[in-house]
Amino acid sequence: MAYSEKSKKVLIVEDDEHVSHAYSVKLKMEGVDSVIASDGEEGVAKAKIEGPDLIMLDVMLPKKDGFEVLSDLKKDPATKNIPVLIMSNLGQPSDIEKAHALGAAEYLIKIDYSIKDIVDKVKKYLGLA
Repeated sequence: MAYSEKSKKVLIVEDDEHVSHAYSVKLKMEGVDSVIASDGEEGVAKAKIEGPDLIMLDVMLPKKDGFEVLSDLKKDPATKNIPVLIMSNLGQPSDIEKAHALGAAEYLIKIDYSIKDIVDKVKKYLGLA
């Protein structure tokens, strides 16, 4: 299979099963594969194993929060170039600044976006929009 024919893959790191499932279903409808991790440690491990094209990362996670996950990903040569979209209900300027300082491509406050809006942003980063 030629690289251009390879479908894009997104890692969703989200502890709310309903939210991660909703993102996964909508991505699938748009022709994007997804893998789900339900805590920060699993997120780091799956990023290394799966080699996703993009990571959707929640901040409030069990075992390792999103900031720790982002920091780990950006320190590892195998994952440092994967764009990471932070998706959180936390909208404090200090959280947004911290995420950008750690290398997040974008910080989205979940309440401000529909699932469709978020998937459209993902598609933009994947070069599909």
